[in-house]
Amino acid sequence: MLLTDKQKQFILKNRQQLKAKEMSKRLNVSTKEVHLFLKENKERSPLWFYIFLVFIPIIFFVLLEAGLRIFNYGRDDKVWVDVSQDMQILNPEVSYRYFFSTKNIPFSVESFIYKEKKENSFRVFVLGASSGAGYPYHSSASMSKFIRKKLEILYPDITIEVPNISMSAINSYTIRDLVPEIIKKKPDLILIYLGHNEYYGALGVGSFESLGTSRFLINTTLWFNKFKSVELLRNIINSVSGLFSSSEGISGGTLMAQMAQDKLIEYQSEMFNAGISQFEGNFRDILSIFKDEGIPVIAGTLVSNLKDQKPFVSVDDKQYPSANLIYLGAKEELKKGNSIVADSLFVFAKELDALRFRAPNEINESIVNLCEEFGYPVVRVDSLFNIMSPDSIVGDNLLIDHLHPNVKGYQLMGNLYFSAMKRYKFLPEGVNQAMDERVVDSLVYRYYNFTSFDSTVADFRIRKLKNDWPYIKPEMKKSVKHLIQLQNIIDSTAIYLIDGYISRDQARLKIASYYLNRGNFENYSTEMHALIEEFPFLTKYYNTAAKELIQAGQYSLAYPFLQQGFNRKPDAFYSKWLGVINLSQKYVDDAIYYLEASLDYNNQDPQTLYNITGAYAEKKEFKKALDAINQCLQLDPNFPRAVVIRDQLLTLVGKNN
Repeated sequence: MLLTDKQKQFILKNRQQLKAKEMSKRLNVSTKEVHLFLKENKERSPLWFYIFLVFIPIIFFVLLEAGLRIFNYGRDDKVWVDVSQDMQILNPEVSYRYFFSTKNIPFSVESFIYKEKKENSFRVFVLGASSGAGYPYHSSASMSKFIRKKLEILYPDITIEVPNISMSAINSYTIRDLVPEIIKKKPDLILIYLGHNEYYGALGVGSFESLGTSRFLINTTLWFNKFKSVELLRNIINSVSGLFSSSEGISGGTLMAQMAQDKLIEYQSEMFNAGISQFEGNFRDILSIFKDEGIPVIAGTLVSNLKDQKPFVSVDDKQYPSANLIYLGAKEELKKGNSIVADSLFVFAKELDALRFRAPNEINESIVNLCEEFGYPVVRVDSLFNIMSPDSIVGDNLLIDHLHPNVKGYQLMGNLYFSAMKRYKFLPEGVNQAMDERVVDSLVYRYYNFTSFDSTVADFRIRKLKNDWPYIKPEMKKSVKHLIQLQNIIDSTAIYLIDGYISRDQARLKIASYYLNRGNFENYSTEMHALIEEFPFLTKYYNTAAKELIQAGQYSLAYPFLQQGFNRKPDAFYSKWLGVINLSQKYVDDAIYYLEASLDYNNQDPQTLYNITGAYAEKKEFKKALDAINQCLQLDPNFPRAVVIRDQLLTLVGKNN
């Protein structure tokens, strides 16, 4: 029986007040027919209701995010943080975007940069992982340090900046994420040395921190990680999961051991290819973004220890031979003098190593192909290291472990990149083309400021690295007491630094004070220069070094600190002593320039007035000299020899009149 229009209107009007059974009785129809009609004419909510439902979670997270930011919840999420009035560094806490579980996360130590780019400046960014950062030396012997010092010698009138944002245990995901912030800093050139950590670096396909193999998912996650509400959610999840798991996380052992966690990746496996695909996608994005912004890039191929690093893990595979057998075969061929055959076998053994801390050849091929696609030059770091090695096969001669260069190796890298900068005309205009590059390099090496302390710290780092998996089995691990025998203050300070009991600037100051107290002013000066190179934004160290050396009568050693301090933050002290030292060396014009500058800052210093009197007299400007000595005597009537000098000047001025 079909419902009439009147019955339908009754049902629609009373469906909120009456049940279907009662309406069927009143209308004398079956309950089934009422139910069917109600189903066909189900009451729909108005459009605004659905819009409201959609926007509720959005509004909630917007308000939550705003509230968290107002109350400064969590870590500082700015990419650049101030370290002085005019300088910034890469925020050490930015690494928390990429490391979710790892303790003692890495950070960049050489990323200092002026907040506002100066007009007459040249700004080069170095991007990479631990080798890009200069591990185990970091800023004391990185390739960026070599490039910066060479540029400073060639361009003394230009502000040179070579911020290095490389960090240990990161890979292309981190660099891709930071590229937009780098572009905001208006770089003149980008140098890239990247690719070894695509498997075990943060978010890599084989890393403990992995989120899978989807680049879209991971890069989207990195975008969301910039929000405070996501940080809150992560903290809640970590807190809850911590109730059901060990509180140690993956804090034990070296960062190398933490990130890999025994995860093997066989040659040409699905995960092996996923790592290459991950790098290709991210590297393509990186180059594409820089290309769109018109920023030049130089990338380098990767070098690995072939001759002296046996495979970490050799697996039995029916498809491919044993990595260890190939490595031993390479050694035998080398003994026979077949270096070409040996080289190919060493490379193959590295490719078969199932613990992928050394980048496969496909990564280098991607670097070359993608740079060619985008029109960017490539420097063949691997080829250079082979050429510079016995038998043309790189080993411990230039590498300190499985892939990190030693000091000589980093200097070679720096020179290689610099040569490309020159060849492709990426350098500023105005360089003295007549200057012999061998002379420039000799000056770089002379003022490299790599100290015994730097060498000791690096040595101890490598000893600790090789005292852990995968270099040795866990049961063979030695205690630090048996691994490192402390012989002197440099040793003890180095181990305090590595273990985190003392900061790097405190450690250097301690070593510098040791030299100073023993009258070893050369080593004190070198250590203080190294300290200032690491922390150029801490102007107190310029002042400290200059005062200590002046007090000791070491004026020639004090002069560079005075000059650096005057250039960074000029004041009466720096300019006064620059004037005094120049006057003692008979550089009278320079002396007058600095002494007049000192009086501009403080015209109440009788010693400065006395010294500028002598400078004016040397220039036979006796009237100026007399005015200066009279001011000196007004401030201090008993200033030594001032009365005698005044009387002599009165005679000279009288004669000239």
